[in-house]
Amino acid sequence: GPEMIRSVAHAFAIELRSEALRQRIKARRQKLNAQGFLLEKNFLGRRVLFEQARKRVKAEAKGHYPAPLLALEAVEKGYPLDLRAGLAIEAELLGKAIVTNVSKNLIKVFYLSEEMKRDKGVVQFTGAPQEFQRLGVLGAGVMGGGIAQLLAHNNLPARMKDVNFAAVAKGTEAALISGTVDYSGFHRVDLVIEAIVENLDLKKKVFAELDSLVPAHAVLASNTSSLPITEMAKATKRPDKVAGLHFFNPVHLMPLIEVIRGEQTSDETVASLVAFAKKLGKTPIVVKDSPGFLVNRILAVYMAEASRMLQAGGTIEEIDKALVDFGMPMGPFNLIDEVGIDVAAKVGKIMIEAFGERMGVSGALDKLVTDGRLGKKNGKGFYLYRGKEKQIDQNVYALLNLAPAKGQHFAKHEPEERCVLMMINEAAMCLSEGIIRRPHEVDAGMIFGTGFPPFRGGLLRYADSLGSNRVVERLEYYAGKLGDHFKPAAMLVEMAQQEKSFYN
Repeated sequence: GPEMIRSVAHAFAIELRSEALRQRIKARRQKLNAQGFLLEKNFLGRRVLFEQARKRVKAEAKGHYPAPLLALEAVEKGYPLDLRAGLAIEAELLGKAIVTNVSKNLIKVFYLSEEMKRDKGVVQFTGAPQEFQRLGVLGAGVMGGGIAQLLAHNNLPARMKDVNFAAVAKGTEAALISGTVDYSGFHRVDLVIEAIVENLDLKKKVFAELDSLVPAHAVLASNTSSLPITEMAKATKRPDKVAGLHFFNPVHLMPLIEVIRGEQTSDETVASLVAFAKKLGKTPIVVKDSPGFLVNRILAVYMAEASRMLQAGGTIEEIDKALVDFGMPMGPFNLIDEVGIDVAAKVGKIMIEAFGERMGVSGALDKLVTDGRLGKKNGKGFYLYRGKEKQIDQNVYALLNLAPAKGQHFAKHEPEERCVLMMINEAAMCLSEGIIRRPHEVDAGMIFGTGFPPFRGGLLRYADSLGSNRVVERLEYYAGKLGDHFKPAAMLVEMAQQEKSFYN
């Protein structure tokens, strides 16, 4: 019916990014016209224009999205014809695009985001969510500043506190944010978002202070990426009103928010934070309080596997390229640089302590940190950064006592297969532990929190396209070859036996 047509059109439009394409063609046409090409009348000029456009589209779509090239073809073939003939060509090429797996997967992602918009985050709760009008942000660092800026952008005035005025000044460069070094103004807030350093004792101290200051109805939320919410809640007399509100960096660009449910967090608090996240234009998923929550836990095994491949003689280049070719926005070592090597090292240790060695080798990144390599933020990590340019730093191998193999070290498709299998396996464990409620929330977390390729439909949609039998078979193959960290999760083994998939 019309619903289906609308969603197909919507997914197709997402894929096309046709407005941007049209604007580029228009700009290019104006430029070429200015150079005397007069494209409408000039066959040669048109050819140059479309060749250029094709190059740009190929670079952006990286071969994963067929529709933009078909759209370009429709414009090129239809250009010299009348409207009716042009529309007939367009319809024929649209037909080609719609039957592709990419199109089907993008439609699934569209439905996924619609489903997430309707989800209240709790099953039983029927009351009205709490309104958060007056907001406090603790910590004016990268995350605190980013969060306050996002609130200001949504016309929500925020009061920001940090330990000293220099930090506050840095954080309050955005409008609608007032800064303070004490708790003045916090006696009236409805919600406080804490984004101070990742230190549990310090967070508990701050939560105890806040608890005695803020109104009884106020909710206290932590932007921690790895520390236990339940522990922070114990420092207060309102554990039902304490939760995690985990934003991703950069705050203004990343669509995901993980709403973390501590052991005593109430349904009302969860539902209110879910509604609030949507009001900020974000996609929230509700995750049970557990080390790394959902996204960082799945990313931890992904990065750990990349590190194992590096230890085994692979090159940074080979591994990163394999995952970009698979469709990830960047490779795992590039990602560690973006996150910050110091941060990745710290979170890595927490994850290994919680889940053991499938999360990696403790201290693997320490030598890089000792060498003063923090990643992109100080211009050197696995890559060296000069302005917008970046290149792999070959000195990293010597620092890590590695001698990389020359040329291709792994079998074709092995790096991405190993990394993605680890992620699917970890996601299955998260589901069976009740860290997350349903498969589509895993997919929302991975698409909107890590940029997992939308054209593959999401991590578990991709697992379903392989089939549970195949997933288990490949995990068992690598377990035999490389060790127990590939041992398939009980849930996957059961799914394979019953010939079940995640989405059925």
